[in-house]
Amino acid sequence: MSITAFFFYFFAAALILASLAVVLARNPLYNVLSLVAAIFALSSLFILLEAFFVGVILILVYAGAVLIFFLFVVMCLNLNSTAMTSINQGRFRLLGAVIGVLFFGEIFLAIQVFLKAGAMPPSSIRGTIETIGQILFTDYLLPFELTSLLLLIAIFGIVSLAKGALSTGVAPTKAGDR
Repeated sequence: MSITAFFFYFFAAALILASLAVVLARNPLYNVLSLVAAIFALSSLFILLEAFFVGVILILVYAGAVLIFFLFVVMCLNLNSTAMTSINQGRFRLLGAVIGVLFFGEIFLAIQVFLKAGAMPPSSIRGTIETIGQILFTDYLLPFELTSLLLLIAIFGIVSLAKGALSTGVAPTKAGDR
């Protein structure tokens, strides 16, 4: 096994474990930190696949900016595991089951597409800045702009949550303090 294959499998396993930790961790702070680890592992995979620009942008944009928003919200709302488990979550079980079935259906379809794509010749598109910029601002302009709008809405939400907590003079409390 070559050194590149070893690191590919290492970062792929790290990505899977970190992704599971994002979903299964009980403490919201651990969820965010696991998401940081998953993004670093995914970025490492892109760098191994010679998509250097995508790998660096993943670290700069997601780990550097978006996750700071998540961390700020978790710290601002003062969420803890006892408050989250005390909420009646029975009504969300059916919704979670439906989403889980849809997720596994998408994985099945993705595996089928992957197996069909294995017979195709390799693409000449590489992860250079020029190629990504050309594709991003022509074919994917609408999703790019919608993503920036979504981030702007997230910023407004964070500011309004923080202002609401500051204007009332009451910081969000833990469930055990009531």
